[in-house]
Amino acid sequence: MNNSLASQSIILGTSFEDTSLVSESDVSLPDASVSCLNESLGHSSATSGDSDEDNMDKRASPEPELILRDYQMEVAKPALNGENVIICLPTGSGKTRVAVYITKEHLDKKKRASEPGKVIVLVNKVPLVEQHFRKEFNPFLKHWYRVTGLSGDSQLKISFPEVVRKNDVIISTAQILENSLLNATTEDDEEGVQLSDFSLIVIDECHHTQKEAVYNNIMRRYLKEKMKNNRFRKENKPLIPQPQILGLTASPGVGGARTPQKAEEHILKICANLDASRLMTVEEHVSQLKDQVKEPYKKFVIADDKRRDPFREKITEIMTEIQNYCHLNPTFEFGTQPYEQWAVKEEKKAAKEENRKERVCAEHLKKYNDALQINDTIRMIDAYNHLNNFYKEEKSKKTTVNEDDDEPVASKLDETDTFLIKLFYAKKKQLKELARKPEYENEKLTQLRNTLMEEFTKTDEARGIIFTKTRQSAFALFQWIKDNTKFEEVGIKAHYLIGAGHNSEFKPMTQNEQREIISKFRAGNVNLLIATTVAEEGLDIKECNIVIRYGLVTNEIAMVQARGRARADESTYVLVASGGSGAVERENVNIFREQMMYKAIRRVQRMRQEEYLNKIQGFQMQSIMEKKMKAKRDQLKTYKENPSLITFLCKNCHKLKCSGEDIQVIENMHHVNVKKEFQDLYSIRENKTLQEKHADYQTNGEIICKDCGQAWGNMMVHKGVDLPCLKIRNFVVVFKDKKTSNKIFKKWGELPIKFPVFDYAEHYVSSDED
Repeated sequence: MNNSLASQSIILGTSFEDTSLVSESDVSLPDASVSCLNESLGHSSATSGDSDEDNMDKRASPEPELILRDYQMEVAKPALNGENVIICLPTGSGKTRVAVYITKEHLDKKKRASEPGKVIVLVNKVPLVEQHFRKEFNPFLKHWYRVTGLSGDSQLKISFPEVVRKNDVIISTAQILENSLLNATTEDDEEGVQLSDFSLIVIDECHHTQKEAVYNNIMRRYLKEKMKNNRFRKENKPLIPQPQILGLTASPGVGGARTPQKAEEHILKICANLDASRLMTVEEHVSQLKDQVKEPYKKFVIADDKRRDPFREKITEIMTEIQNYCHLNPTFEFGTQPYEQWAVKEEKKAAKEENRKERVCAEHLKKYNDALQINDTIRMIDAYNHLNNFYKEEKSKKTTVNEDDDEPVASKLDETDTFLIKLFYAKKKQLKELARKPEYENEKLTQLRNTLMEEFTKTDEARGIIFTKTRQSAFALFQWIKDNTKFEEVGIKAHYLIGAGHNSEFKPMTQNEQREIISKFRAGNVNLLIATTVAEEGLDIKECNIVIRYGLVTNEIAMVQARGRARADESTYVLVASGGSGAVERENVNIFREQMMYKAIRRVQRMRQEEYLNKIQGFQMQSIMEKKMKAKRDQLKTYKENPSLITFLCKNCHKLKCSGEDIQVIENMHHVNVKKEFQDLYSIRENKTLQEKHADYQTNGEIICKDCGQAWGNMMVHKGVDLPCLKIRNFVVVFKDKKTSNKIFKKWGELPIKFPVFDYAEHYVSSDED
């Protein structure tokens, strides 16, 4: 079905009055988006791209009926009467179906009253746009209303305001709406929309409506308009029309609260941010809800971490040698998060002080610490490969290598580089031998193996998810399962599922790849997903018999979401962790917080309406004041500096490489150096690490310093132009005013400077002159 959807979108892309919703190059829209808009404007969605089987299905299956169960109707009632509410229902209980029902009733009522009605459904993840469109809103509403879904407005041929005008129900990522609201306040109103264009806003996973999240930015505008209306009412002026708000969540959480009072405050703040007159949970029809949403059997599987680990011992020995060499003496335990934070901090500090020896040692210590964490999570060989790849890359960047032996022939090495590279190569053979000894293998993996074998032999059509902390561990666990034939024998067909963001060293999955894996999981071609937290929330992943959190414990919201994935009959929820990791204790804290959350919800629900509204209004004022103060601080930050006041040194060789004036920004995100002379300062090489991970994606060339081999970023292609895209963490920023000391920044956004937008025309003219 998914393949036919993809072909459908291509065919239908040409049938919408020659103005398709998306150009072929836009991968950020769901496959269904083009067909959504066409279908919603009266075009048929059946095409020659459908298989006979699909057409048979379509002919045979009657239209779905939009009927709510009693418990769903119970929580929907106040929203059906036009109130702003938050509906809190567990994963798998049909929250989205309730939202579809409320949407239809809302639009029907508007139609009967001859009033304008328009609904926008906001989601926080791109795959949810297609999911909500395909599975819920379109099937139930398409005969009465025009429904569309979109998740990326960068390539739209029709502007977002135009899409809003032409449709009754728009399913969209929150960022698209936020961008359009910004356009309406900063530029021509034609380019933007107003909140008053909508009569109902549905906010999915609404527990994210807090702090600086995009949902909260949208809702703060709403609250400002509400306060204006209070003023207009007193002055007898016409009011700004305001949409009804409907929030959906499985768990509002307690926001890290340690006391019942703080938990209650957290719940009230979310109600305030969403301007909810009440928070709805099932009270009358609890037994029906329990029949619908089965609680999984929970168990902890604790690995014995007392056994000897010579591989770990060897790495800590090397780390101690490096610490002694550069006279660093951290008090944190090797292989822990605090040690990692210390190493990152130390590297930044040394870079600012131009202490190259300490900076490089701290960078290498972090890599060894990563290896210890990998060793603790997955196989010794994965930890060994992590180090081996790093040193291979270091060697290729900074040396010319003798093909005949392993010894590097120095070219750009100083004394510190030589010491570190020689140290690794001296211990490499021992590490490799230890990594291959099964008797020292990670006990957690043994427990994971036993758990999987037990669950997948218990039932014929088992289906499961393993949640793990990092993309790297998801990929490595996938490799481990692939390498072990025993898993294949019991019918395990695994694949990893990771995020689409670019904030990690490990290459992300594209949204199309994510969609393909979820579709295979739904069809049963994959029956075990190894996922990062991307699969915890929202995504329509088929119910599982087994959900395993593998050494991963975050907060009570994530726990509730992950557990909600185990909703097949007689399902199991397992935490696999090592005894000394503190994971079991943290999971118990989450269970306690979950209970605290339900008690806080009940207290909020039983408050007198007057007391509730007073508290809500107080938090709303506080939220708007906080935003105002932040805007003032940001303005000061931005205008205090200008790009000519800074220069960039290579963080490794400390030579001046460019000025802030040479930097321009593409799509508010990519910082490129536009100066022609900059080309003479770097070399381009293939990114071998990514290639060795056998990833199924195109790897761009990496740019490295010609003087010392330090990586600076990647080459990017923008509208046919090759541009060096820099990562700020690879440079030391020097401020000319001398009031600010040299700094290393993690992200460009932390730098208090506004860079100009990339001028394509000017760049094209100057490069054309060549």
